[in-house]
Amino acid sequence: MKIFVSGSTGSIGAHLVKMLAERGDTIHVLVRSLSKARNLTFDNIIPFKGDILDKTSIDRAMKGCRQVYHVAAFAKVWARETRKFYDVNVRGTVNVLQSAVDYNVEKVVVTSTAGVLGPSINGVITEDKIRDIDIFNEYEGSKAMAESRIKDFVNIHNLNVVIVSPTRVYGPFVFGKPSSTTLLIDKYVNDSWSIYPGSGKEIGNYVYIEDVAIGHLLAMEKGRKGHTYLLGGENYDYVTFYKKLGKVSGIKRKMYKVPLWTQIIFAGFQLFRAKRFGKEPVITPKWIAKGRYNWELSPEKAIHELGLPVTPFEEGLKKTIEYLRSYRNKV
Repeated sequence: MKIFVSGSTGSIGAHLVKMLAERGDTIHVLVRSLSKARNLTFDNIIPFKGDILDKTSIDRAMKGCRQVYHVAAFAKVWARETRKFYDVNVRGTVNVLQSAVDYNVEKVVVTSTAGVLGPSINGVITEDKIRDIDIFNEYEGSKAMAESRIKDFVNIHNLNVVIVSPTRVYGPFVFGKPSSTTLLIDKYVNDSWSIYPGSGKEIGNYVYIEDVAIGHLLAMEKGRKGHTYLLGGENYDYVTFYKKLGKVSGIKRKMYKVPLWTQIIFAGFQLFRAKRFGKEPVITPKWIAKGRYNWELSPEKAIHELGLPVTPFEEGLKKTIEYLRSYRNKV
């Protein structure tokens, strides 16, 4: 079977494409440059040069495909032109879905984010949660708009689309850049990081990257049209996160909390430098604001309906640490 995949060179997309290729499907991957596909070494992966903002290139890559995975997104903390979030995450998604309609694709799985549903202010987050606080940043807002467009394609065009929404993803990266949570693990294990994000008490949900990739495959197989599935793992605050990280890694460090006002000043300086010199910030005030809330989540719907596997957090940490240490030794 021929399958179209966007975002194949990202951290999630690379794992997904590898799994699809290993089971024998023919994968059409859309890449901005053919050199980006050089690490996709399977014979049954066919790269197509193009961009999700260019529907003609999407059409070329999608022709003959029965299934579509739209994983590509602009997921940075900042962009000089904020419209880029809308262009890539909304217009790009519409282009992919329209091509799927034009080619009578059987089913589409789109990768969104659990951030669309908002923090867990009034209880644990589920797919039925109604957001009860404003959007925090442009990325979150663009993904919420994209989900609205997806619903339009389901209702107006009767397109069979399923949304999967990962939480904080961590784990080995096939190639490309690691996730922000994987970077936190790497900085603790291989550098000397000893500062809690936020106050240390904020709760987040952590999901192993291979579980996320498998969740995409299961959503394609079993997901219900128009439904959203949270791809999550276990909930921990940062204090517990680093305790478990210290236990698994064998590295014990005294961790420190940085006052909120210091974090805000640092984020403000990062934003000023980005606007003035174009240097990508580590964090911005909008992301500091988001990080002050709990993001406690339940993946029960995906577990029950899809059969989503949930790798125990300490087991996932062990695999991630082993990979990161090996990766550091190679480079």
